[in-house]
Amino acid sequence: MMRINNVQFLSNMANVLSLLFIPVFAASFGASYIEIGLIVGIYSATTLLSSFIFGRLADLHHLRTVILGGFGFATAAFFLQIFATDPSALMLARALAGFSVGIHPGALIAYVHYQKQSLGKFISLGSLGWMAGFLLAGVIGVRMDLLFGLSALVYAFCFLQIFRLEDIEKPQLKVSHFSLNTLLKNSGTYFSLFLRHTGAVGVWAIFPLYLRELGAGDFWIGVIYAINPAVQFLIMRRLDPFENEKLIQAGYLLSVVGFISYVLASSYLYVIPGMFVVACSWSFLYVGSTRRVVELNPDKATAAGLINSMIGAAGVAGSVLGGVLSQFFGFKATMLGAAIFSISGFLLYKTLEKT
Repeated sequence: MMRINNVQFLSNMANVLSLLFIPVFAASFGASYIEIGLIVGIYSATTLLSSFIFGRLADLHHLRTVILGGFGFATAAFFLQIFATDPSALMLARALAGFSVGIHPGALIAYVHYQKQSLGKFISLGSLGWMAGFLLAGVIGVRMDLLFGLSALVYAFCFLQIFRLEDIEKPQLKVSHFSLNTLLKNSGTYFSLFLRHTGAVGVWAIFPLYLRELGAGDFWIGVIYAINPAVQFLIMRRLDPFENEKLIQAGYLLSVVGFISYVLASSYLYVIPGMFVVACSWSFLYVGSTRRVVELNPDKATAAGLINSMIGAAGVAGSVLGGVLSQFFGFKATMLGAAIFSISGFLLYKTLEKT
């Protein structure tokens, strides 16, 4: 398990190295807030598509093959970002990168489940990777050729690690290559998560620009972003004793509190308490939702992959939402929108899970 744990940590770090300063990088090309939202959103759109396709393929075929293909594609896709010199080229590069990172997560989750390991602890290593990526990106700054190249190098190392990984025996499922049954059967979990994360991505799409407006430099942007995954890493590892239902509901309610706190911040330092709250909310929601669908469904990789698809779908809608709200109403309207979407997700979850 040590090798696959390393891969979980490193792949998430590589992803974040290319992610943090995309809004700032796009703005340097003269992109509007709406265009920035579209650039961020296309990444999530292609992640959604590949998560659905390859989660299903991982249930039908070898997990190792799907994981290996994902990291091989990611190595090439993240390297190609170096050649983006205008908003259109950056959008295409982010589309390829998004597709590549949607291939492996469902298969990785299924692999860990079949090995009878703690999903909470495994997922927490992804958050640790995000923390490391944010800190390293903050130190490097907006030197995107270096960040893109380093991301590709780390993904190449992950590919080599998976190449040495043994495949595992898993149940042979007699399911179709394309089916919405798992999605519809767990609609309360999936669609509520989509709503909450739509609001959150709206915030993250413009958050570096908001922090700059509040006086933060590149280093402090990296540090503030790192707080979220650092707290997630500590919290997720301790959630095994708690019921999924309680974790999910607490996640929605804490999200409301966290996003409203961003509106009240008068300096970038006052954003920090809200980062702790939002980190706890996502830890509860993500671990609770992932465990719930994996435990309740026989097609483990599909069920886990659909969580990633909902995150991808929210990334599309949220990026556009964040760009539009920020363009016409200001950054704080985006934060309030995230709080409204979070409470809507909570109400939808309570409604659908009763039916």
